[in-house]
Amino acid sequence: MKIPTVHAMYWDNIPSSILSKQREVFAHLDIPLQQERADQQPHGLWMNEVLERLAPEDIVVICDIDAFPLSHAAYLAAVQHAQEGALFGLAQFSNHKQGTQVYAGPMFMAFRKSMWMQLGSPTMRSSKVNDAAEIMSVLAREAGIPVVMPAVSACLLPKWSLGNEGVFGIGTFYGKNDFFHLFESRKPAYEAIFHAVADDVLADKPLNFRHYLEIVEQLQAAESGQPPRRRSWWKRLWK
Repeated sequence: MKIPTVHAMYWDNIPSSILSKQREVFAHLDIPLQQERADQQPHGLWMNEVLERLAPEDIVVICDIDAFPLSHAAYLAAVQHAQEGALFGLAQFSNHKQGTQVYAGPMFMAFRKSMWMQLGSPTMRSSKVNDAAEIMSVLAREAGIPVVMPAVSACLLPKWSLGNEGVFGIGTFYGKNDFFHLFESRKPAYEAIFHAVADDVLADKPLNFRHYLEIVEQLQAAESGQPPRRRSWWKRLWK
């Protein structure tokens, strides 16, 4: 089986180190990646263009520029779901839209183009009701097509609700630590988080959540002008 290429778009406001580090991770995991510059272009419009140039039998794989699988096996599992006719995407929720359900998000999404055609070839652009690509989950559910959505397993800096199912935010991990998405990669302060997680993958090391949290504490301290707090709260429990 030929492994499908992953398509990722970026604007000019994304730091070059994010682009290069994502390429390193995909190369290390032996997953083909195509980064595409689409400055100021809406995400949904770009996804439409990707779909237009692929064949009906192709597996479509879309990824945010600041996201990546944490293993080759996780990627193959996502592709397998798509081959079997399901819609695969990381659990997402639009807090700024009218939708009420968690949906398969395009920060890492896989599906057959023929399945998209079966749903009526819907536009991937956002609307008053749905965020970009959210309509895929809406229509798939109506058609009885399985929607596979790895849930959030950890989040370094919670910012938004995941509907009634939890929270997500800066530095979010999905599944059994199968995928990682930074969010807001346009902000240089978060580059250190992205690099830390990517470097552990590149070194084939276990995820070092203690290190990631220390980076978050340093960022928060820099924003507040206060030194990072000492992580000694547990000692007080025994006094």
